[in-house]
Amino acid sequence: MPRRPRDTSAGVHHVVVGATGGARYFGDDADRLTWIRLLVNTLEHFDWTCVILCQLTTHLHALFEIPDESLPQGMHKLNMAYGKRFNDHHGRFGNLVRSRYWSKRMKDERHLLAAFRYVARNPTRAGICERAEDWQWSSFATSCGLARTFPFVDASLVLGTLHAEPSAPGEALIGLVRDPHVRYQVPDGWVRDLSVTT
Repeated sequence: MPRRPRDTSAGVHHVVVGATGGARYFGDDADRLTWIRLLVNTLEHFDWTCVILCQLTTHLHALFEIPDESLPQGMHKLNMAYGKRFNDHHGRFGNLVRSRYWSKRMKDERHLLAAFRYVARNPTRAGICERAEDWQWSSFATSCGLARTFPFVDASLVLGTLHAEPSAPGEALIGLVRDPHVRYQVPDGWVRDLSVTT
């Protein structure tokens, strides 16, 4: 059965990448830093904006604002480069990425806010930490003004949608992430399974 065509049109895309067979996508902190450096190169090369990212262990979530239809080319470049470096670092062979990456384009502002909340909450859903802003491998704390770990992320699109005060971005974002009434449906079982796996 052929794969369903992917929506690659310009906009904000929720992207998920996971390791094959439920293995570790990040073996250690060096892997995490390597992936981040490759991501920054990809953002600059394709003129993307990273709205939020969250690295877990078997997978990662990110929201990218894409100005054109370059999502497949950018993700191919990123996945191939990272897979090679991961294999070299760990002395392994074969494909690292599970199937192809998953993506969904945001339909509207409500969808954007729900997806941002979903990505930020992944570490708490997985039981890694109690508060989303405490996970060091998420850009959420940087967007809240609580850290400077991910200076390349830009959550201004989300902050604008929330009509957040410029002096209190963290308050608006933390309020969104802790709001129990915001829902985000992930119909694809592949992503639902990954969302609670560390």
